[in-house]
Amino acid sequence: MIPFFIGSTNGYSGKTLLSTVLGRMLLEQGYKIGYMRIIGKSVGGRGTTLYDVDAAFIKEVLGITDPVEKMSPVVLTHDLRVSVLKGKDFDGMALFRNAYDQLSAGKDVMIVSGAANLYEGLTMRISSLITIKALNAKAVLIDPYRDEVCVDCILSAKELLGDRLAGIIINRVTTDDRDFVVNEIIPYLTKRGVRVFGVVPREMALESVSVRQIMDAVGGEMLSGQHKLDDLVENLVVGAMDVENALKNFIKSKNKAVITGANRGDIIIAALETSTRCLVLTGDILPNEIVLGRAQSMGMPVIHVKYDTLTTLSKIESIIGKVRIARNDQIKKGYELITKYVDVKGLFTSVGIRGK
Repeated sequence: MIPFFIGSTNGYSGKTLLSTVLGRMLLEQGYKIGYMRIIGKSVGGRGTTLYDVDAAFIKEVLGITDPVEKMSPVVLTHDLRVSVLKGKDFDGMALFRNAYDQLSAGKDVMIVSGAANLYEGLTMRISSLITIKALNAKAVLIDPYRDEVCVDCILSAKELLGDRLAGIIINRVTTDDRDFVVNEIIPYLTKRGVRVFGVVPREMALESVSVRQIMDAVGGEMLSGQHKLDDLVENLVVGAMDVENALKNFIKSKNKAVITGANRGDIIIAALETSTRCLVLTGDILPNEIVLGRAQSMGMPVIHVKYDTLTTLSKIESIIGKVRIARNDQIKKGYELITKYVDVKGLFTSVGIRGK
């Protein structure tokens, strides 16, 4: 049985999607696989039977029959966090190892997904670093490209993991940054013994959020378009300028949410004439009946919040790129990207998985 660790040095890097895609590829090759998370932070379940929601999603998608609570034996609740800080002795690694030994029986490969970085979980006596060493696993790190700082994080990981670091995937690279990553960063890392399996471009379809998720983020009231809560938003545009300039921006941005004051009827009408997925109207007053009536006649989702526009924008921006992978279209797109941009065969070989 081969332990295969998928980690990162930064949160929201793409570990869940990568685990799902590589798990599916292994299943297609005839491998019997299992999956675990070292720390579950998206808590599901009731009472004492808790589990991680992402683990439950992967269990369903990959057809894994193992008990979901065993797939995420360490679930980080508020009560657990507080009790540990107050001095409770909590041996997360012992819990994880016990579940791992049970679930790995009869498997060819155990995919283990790490925490947000190599250290998270130390207060509970578990972390990515501890787990990699305890399992004597080879690790693949997937990190989002934000700036050159990620290089320092990767070099630190190499220093800590040594030969246990099989290599990395650089994720969410914009078109503007790709040449720099390929021509400067990859040669630099290669010279320092870090293998780069792929550079995956940023794909807005993977970072899109639903109208429902926007409504939850801002705590708003739905005035229209309740039947379109699952429509996906790829871009955010603030309507805080004159109508002519706003319309130019609206035309350029597809599948967007427009955030503007509820008193800006001119901006709202302009947004309705372009590719808009929802309107988020801010302020204490409601939009006038004529404007709201037009949105309702179009079935346009309209969310009203009492915050100001900048506060509302900040709340929505905080969830962009941080929403759990939970849709089949995201998995399909992820499969396409990994297949095209990642040396999957080299990656599998580096962690000891040989093709069947």
